[in-house]
Amino acid sequence: MTNDTSPKQRAANTENAKLGGVKTERGKAVVRFNARKHGILANLISDYEKGLYDHYLDQLFEELQPATTLEEMLVERIALFYLRLYRAGKAEKEFVMSCLDPDDDGLGFTPLGKQGYKPIVQPEHIERLGTVYHRYETNIENRLYRAMHELERLQRMRVGESVFAPLAIDVHSENGFVSQNNP
Repeated sequence: MTNDTSPKQRAANTENAKLGGVKTERGKAVVRFNARKHGILANLISDYEKGLYDHYLDQLFEELQPATTLEEMLVERIALFYLRLYRAGKAEKEFVMSCLDPDDDGLGFTPLGKQGYKPIVQPEHIERLGTVYHRYETNIENRLYRAMHELERLQRMRVGESVFAPLAIDVHSENGFVSQNNP
């Protein structure tokens, strides 16, 4: 890695760094969310989903107005969980379509021998939908709502409202104790 910065530019950068960053309200508004575009959660987004995720994230930042780093992190998680719900719904649709017409090429063309055939979803397909896709969806929704509740709790505390701490309950099961956190 080469350094193409001149000594004069390095000296200017050093002096600028001492000033402490952006000072104007307009400048702060511009750079406020720079970190979220390159945060750790960005690795969980495929190139295909990037535009959709950025759209969700921009809308959520506009609507939820996070004011602290922790609030920004929760908004990012909410956007990611929403994207995961989208993925789960898409995967479920693709699974159902493959069960209904396994010979469909995905472009709407069905082999000539199958014209007029009305496939029926088999019981094992319904069972798989219930055990895999719906469990996955429920897990994501629980995490989404937990992040939403925690964001609301933090924002209410920030403006001075009295907010109860999240409740943690230990539940006994046949296999021992299971800890359950409720926002």
